[in-house]
Amino acid sequence: MPKSWEDSVEEYCKKYNIPLLYLAETLYEPKVVPMIRGKAFEFSVMMALQEILPLAEWVVDKPVMNAQMGLHDVDVRVLHKPTGKIIRIECKLAKKGGYRLFPDGHSEIRVKCMRSRTLGPAKVKELAPKMGISEGVLAIHNDQYIPSDFDIVVSSIGNAFYTTDKTTGLFEWSPSKKANDFLDKLGFTGKENLRDFAFKTMFAVKASNLAIGVSGVICTRELCRDTTACNFIPNYPIISFEKNAQKPANRWVPLREVLRLFDEFVRI
Repeated sequence: MPKSWEDSVEEYCKKYNIPLLYLAETLYEPKVVPMIRGKAFEFSVMMALQEILPLAEWVVDKPVMNAQMGLHDVDVRVLHKPTGKIIRIECKLAKKGGYRLFPDGHSEIRVKCMRSRTLGPAKVKELAPKMGISEGVLAIHNDQYIPSDFDIVVSSIGNAFYTTDKTTGLFEWSPSKKANDFLDKLGFTGKENLRDFAFKTMFAVKASNLAIGVSGVICTRELCRDTTACNFIPNYPIISFEKNAQKPANRWVPLREVLRLFDEFVRI
């Protein structure tokens, strides 16, 4: 019989010498919350894809990997049964407070998409030849991904409407009136909690479409010698919405329509 989640939590605390009595306080630490939310989002994406994709054709799981620094792990793995092809999903939350409404009526949401650990000189020297990049170029972009690190990026927009409480240091859900109007345009009906609706509103994009040189974004690295086509993924890719539009205008697609992106990989 499988363990209950209560037993699993108690066993975890005993194994790692965490006082069970203060587990909640530990989880609420401002430095801990972002890490937990980021990791938990990977499971949310896995479950969402399991509901969306036909079971007869697709298998979605979260591989257990002992990733080392610089060797990119796979957040969520999608297997196409008929071809045996695997699609690697990178899960990234929107940037905290990353929603912005512009005077012309269009909206943007910034997605936080960067390495959790910056590559140091030794790691740059090791990885540069494997990535086919010069050490000098990789050192300039040492916290950025390249499109070959993964196939698809999935983001939830919910985090864009959180701010940090200056007193407690905790993340708090606090969308502005303009943000509420934006979420209404995306299809919020009031049948569920607005925060849950925002979190479940996910979009996907091919990693190759985020690269500088394809996305139309200019690299902001001062030492970058090819700011219009260096092929790195910017730290904060943008999901852009035209005024009153329910879907993004810049190659991101609603997660429920992700099959059309997957089909492109399967056909290759």
